[in-house]
Amino acid sequence: MTKQVNAQHTHSSFLPDISSRRILLVEDEPDITELLILLLEAEGAEVITFHDAETALAQIESLSPDILLCNVKLPHHDGHWLVKQLRLHSCSFLQHLPAIAITSYTRDFPMSLALNAGFDRCLSKIENLDELVSEIFELLADAP
Repeated sequence: MTKQVNAQHTHSSFLPDISSRRILLVEDEPDITELLILLLEAEGAEVITFHDAETALAQIESLSPDILLCNVKLPHHDGHWLVKQLRLHSCSFLQHLPAIAITSYTRDFPMSLALNAGFDRCLSKIENLDELVSEIFELLADAP
């Protein structure tokens, strides 16, 4: 299945410019990773990727991302584990890092699990890419 990326989003004037923003993407599926990188870089964001939660957690403090975009289902430790670690972290910045859970299982996945783990939003990875970008804009606008 091929998805087209619409790189020309029309943004309202109240939405922030993400060209100076750093997005940490934790995704283990290479095709999805490439699609999201293409989409987010087209918006001007810097995208840093990891394929597992453990490596992301080890590096996140030094990277100072503006937002976390994380697959719920990852090898070894899942996305819930990662966001729980961040919410309990000694660094206040990481405790409050905006975080979006992404999943392929939106129909069978109880979104409340992701929200209870500490994610701010839970969205489909590829069903509505415009919504994903809009949610990133919204969370960044609300971030300090």
